[in-house]
Amino acid sequence: MSLSSRVLLLAAVAAAACTRPQTGPPPEPPPPDAPVQPTQAIRHAAGEVLDVTVPLLAGPALPLPSLRGRVVVLELTSAALPSWPASFAAYNDLLREYGPARLAVVVVALDFDRSALSPEPDLRLHGFELGWDPQGALAARLQLGALPTALVLGRDGRIVHVASGPEPSRTLADAVRAALGP
Repeated sequence: MSLSSRVLLLAAVAAAACTRPQTGPPPEPPPPDAPVQPTQAIRHAAGEVLDVTVPLLAGPALPLPSLRGRVVVLELTSAALPSWPASFAAYNDLLREYGPARLAVVVVALDFDRSALSPEPDLRLHGFELGWDPQGALAARLQLGALPTALVLGRDGRIVHVASGPEPSRTLADAVRAALGP
């Protein structure tokens, strides 16, 4: 057998080995409502300063550094999630407890359809901003891995807590309280 024949035979064997049909059924995809839990909710970690500008639903964009001096909750989410109305209630409760001079809440909806963002603005207290990022630019910049993802920023703009998952988290409220202090 010539060298070129042996090379062709080895190439054919290698190709056959790589294209062997699967012997079992393909894995089942997760159900559509299954929460996605990546190893990391965003590319930023606790202790990092978050310096981004949030596109608001109404009005100019909001640079997060303009909120320094207050504790900030930044949540990226979708109005299609079951947690949407519950997060409004939880954030309003925190604002009632601490006031907009100490706490700012910014919820950024990643929905394409503007009409999906109701109920708002009647359900938001002063200090509760609604962002809208239908192209996902902010989500891409943060390398968002799950919806919803909420960050708590200390008064200096540093991330003190990251929470992600399907429901508003009690640990998020605890992180806000800890960041606000006595």
